[in-house]
Amino acid sequence: MTDHWNAIRGHWQLLGPPLRPPAEAVETYERELNLSNAHVVLLGVTPELAGLGATMTAVDESSAMIAGIWPGDTALRKAINGHWLDLPIPNTSVDAVIGDGCLSALGLSTERKALFAAIAGVLRTDGRAGLRLFAGPETPDDPAEVRAFALSGGVSTFHELKWRVAMTATGDAPDHAIPVRTIAERFDALFPDREELSARTGWDLPVIGTIDVYRNSPAIYSFTPAPTLVSEAEAFFGDVRIASTGGYGLAERCPLLVLRAPRRRR
Repeated sequence: MTDHWNAIRGHWQLLGPPLRPPAEAVETYERELNLSNAHVVLLGVTPELAGLGATMTAVDESSAMIAGIWPGDTALRKAINGHWLDLPIPNTSVDAVIGDGCLSALGLSTERKALFAAIAGVLRTDGRAGLRLFAGPETPDDPAEVRAFALSGGVSTFHELKWRVAMTATGDAPDHAIPVRTIAERFDALFPDREELSARTGWDLPVIGTIDVYRNSPAIYSFTPAPTLVSEAEAFFGDVRIASTGGYGLAERCPLLVLRAPRRRR
């Protein structure tokens, strides 16, 4: 996975919503979790989230991502190398944990559950967490409908289209997973003429070309329906709910999963 994220880092400035959180999504974290006085652990180094909380520790396994997109350590925030499923954070020591799309970066349901357990472990008794989802529909989208929708101007950004293409081909429960290279293959089959796609949508060819980062990636993503994620989380938290993150393209599939009342695992 580290090689995959190193490649993503090289194209970071070409990415946009919903892959990167817009301002209204960032505001949702603050509104739902009341972070102004909180010590926050950030899963990953999403720069749009780096200003949240009173203090912050960001955890990422990719040194290249930390060097390339983290806005820099200060007296109040720092980024460290570490694995999300074995957080280098003392148990019951933080007020809040946040992450953007991090559940979709895990290809197995067992990994999602391990992450929920890790988050519950580092939170104080009154702690809370918020994870923005990339949640697939209960029934996969029809590829022909996705193509027609995009060419008619119905898709707001190329990055929204990437997720819509991915959501036509996710595997069965419990993982709802898709190899990242398969997303590129599906895109090529649906949109063989990139110049036509650019002309019909107004998207620049270099932005469309960000799909090529996926071509040889070993990574596996998951696009699990939100009700399934709620059910998985309820084994680790006593209070689980979904909050809207705004009205940007595909926002209805990118809600914030809000987690409170962590259960202590024995």
